[in-house]
Amino acid sequence: MQFLYSNDACNDSIIIKDDQFLHLKARRVKIGDEINIRNLKDELNYVYEISQISKKNMLLNLKSSQKVSNLVSNLSIAWSIVDIKIVEKTLPYLNEMGLKKLILVYAEFSQKNFKFDINRCERILISSCEQCGRNLPLEIEIYPSIEKMLEKYKNITRIDFNGESLNLQKDINEILFIGPEGGFSKNDIEKIPKSHSLNSNFILRSQTAIIGIVGKLLL
Repeated sequence: MQFLYSNDACNDSIIIKDDQFLHLKARRVKIGDEINIRNLKDELNYVYEISQISKKNMLLNLKSSQKVSNLVSNLSIAWSIVDIKIVEKTLPYLNEMGLKKLILVYAEFSQKNFKFDINRCERILISSCEQCGRNLPLEIEIYPSIEKMLEKYKNITRIDFNGESLNLQKDINEILFIGPEGGFSKNDIEKIPKSHSLNSNFILRSQTAIIGIVGKLLL
């Protein structure tokens, strides 16, 4: 773990309790030890010193702060909503690789009964940031339909079985749209006619496609 998250990071003193307290206790920290804590909003790393340890919490006092600049990409990827559990498992990978924004959208073949717990997704991303050291977590936007997404984004290109072979370049200037497991419907294709195909001999799952594309572009 690179740091602990606290929404109160920047205050002169903070109290650590619950799971974070148990984590620090397992590390056998002691009074006088310094802990890095971030709020994932202001791009600062705050160094706190443990001043008190009780049975259920720790009191930390602020010692210093430093600017932390992560080189996060400008890449945004659109993904047709699939099983929520699959999306949740994929979020840490996308966050660790430096994807700036994930645009989730309900396509025609998306299962509409999948409803997102955005608070749970935020907790997953916070944990990922603590592990990988990222200072600003992956942004998530959710759209109820392709039409709503196209009201904001015009440069959308489908990743499909047909179309021009995708040349993955670092400075790609379009938003790639990964379809659901059943592929894009005829209506989806009419709304987004432009498409690219992947250089794969096999049919990829939606999750595999997005991880592979982001990895190729950012790593």
